[in-house]
Amino acid sequence: MIVTSKLLKEKSVFEVSKDLSKNIPIYVIKNFIKKDICKKLVKLCSNKNLHKYNRLKVGKKFDFFSIDVLPSNVETNRIYRRFQINKKTINKYTDVKKLFFWQNKIAKKNSKTSIKMDIVHYPKGGGFFDWHIHDRYPTNYGMIVNLSAKGKDYKKGSNHFKIENKEINLKKYKIGIGDLILFRYDINHSISEIDPEKNLTFDSGGRWTLITYATNRVLKKQKDNTVKWVKS
Repeated sequence: MIVTSKLLKEKSVFEVSKDLSKNIPIYVIKNFIKKDICKKLVKLCSNKNLHKYNRLKVGKKFDFFSIDVLPSNVETNRIYRRFQINKKTINKYTDVKKLFFWQNKIAKKNSKTSIKMDIVHYPKGGGFFDWHIHDRYPTNYGMIVNLSAKGKDYKKGSNHFKIENKEINLKKYKIGIGDLILFRYDINHSISEIDPEKNLTFDSGGRWTLITYATNRVLKKQKDNTVKWVKS
């Protein structure tokens, strides 16, 4: 029998790294970030009325902001808002700083690699991210923390993972607010539509997540004032 997922007790990142070397696709750690911190992170972003698309250096708390509603120039269909938080914001919250530290240790980095943290909002009314995969490295294992509560902030929609076209069932873990999912970064994954029967509304409702990853690319401003990922 192939073990596809595992529930871990709270451990140090060094202990978890040993477990990750066994190459199990998905790990779940309950209550990694406190619920009150999750709510503060959602409030931090939902209070921001950022109308311009794809902006760098947004205010004093974010490095980047985008709002994607079925964009035409991407490989994967999606509807979401993305807030990339800066070092000052990361260091403000102990739990968030710990998550950043974990990603930094688990990633397979080189001299050009940087660790990024995004708060992603999938709004009610059909927010989603279609099936996609990444190169495994430099991230190695991606991390997703749920910042909102299913059944309260939204009713339908969740993370999905597939290996060899077979979906991994995570329902048994009852993943809730503050729980951390670590997943091998080359696994096919998606976020199904959030409350698709509602009108699309970008407010504090819907599903919010905090994600971390490693990248060898940087965002640079283009001549038309948009921004684009390019190799560092």
